[in-house]
Amino acid sequence: MKIWRRRVLAGAVAMCAVMPAIVAAQPAAGNTDHLKAVEPLGGDFALEGYPRSNLRTILYRGKIYRPLNAYEFVHVKPLGPTQGGQPMLLAVSNDMMGVGTILIAVQNGTPLARVLSPTVDLRDPDLGMSQPGRQDVLLFTAGSRALVTSTGQVLWFEHKRPKEYISSIPLLVSVSPDNKQGALLLDNQIRLARVDDGPYASVPFTKDRQAKAFAGLWDESSQAAKKALDAGQRIDQRRLYNNLKAAWINRHFAWRQGKDGWQFTGLDLTSAPLPALSAREN
Repeated sequence: MKIWRRRVLAGAVAMCAVMPAIVAAQPAAGNTDHLKAVEPLGGDFALEGYPRSNLRTILYRGKIYRPLNAYEFVHVKPLGPTQGGQPMLLAVSNDMMGVGTILIAVQNGTPLARVLSPTVDLRDPDLGMSQPGRQDVLLFTAGSRALVTSTGQVLWFEHKRPKEYISSIPLLVSVSPDNKQGALLLDNQIRLARVDDGPYASVPFTKDRQAKAFAGLWDESSQAAKKALDAGQRIDQRRLYNNLKAAWINRHFAWRQGKDGWQFTGLDLTSAPLPALSAREN
């Protein structure tokens, strides 16, 4: 029995001598892709994420900041102006968060977020379009909002009057030079509205005239989408189509200062004041 045990032990030792050692896999020296990196954004803001991922979380004073409950972002950049001693940030959430494009600004030491566009698209984030002739204004047609990039001011204009029903979805297509009036494209007209007071005038840009004016824009957006797809990219054709309509409006209409405030004219059309509301409608 002792001889048999000696032989078994000797065989085990021999097997250990020929078998390669099993070592736990270790990351290559100098490879930090498995570690999160922190990138300063300015002020008390920073970004955190894995080097090989395009998703980032926002840190504020070292803690994760979740604006409107969004956790990860595909785009975060300082806008330029500051507020409360901190940079204003333009950020786009990823597909899972359902927030879209937001502006983050600090007020009384607390970062606050405002939605600019509800569009959530990882492959083609909505970063707005510069209003023709006004590079300091970004139009977010999907959210009917505008952003004044030099100040960080967010502009939103109401297209309906009290108790009024309008089925069409408004597109903010132009902002007046003083940033106090906006032109909103509806199905059968262009509505003019003030930041605080709502709609005050209308341009009779009817559905038939719109159909003729925008006839080639859908094909243009389709060709651009196909060209991008062939190049391995993907763009939101519907948003591009709306942006093309906004660009068309700005080429053919212009803001004019009149005795009753700003008017919007073009194609031999001009804005006219909306009829006064009755006490019942108010």
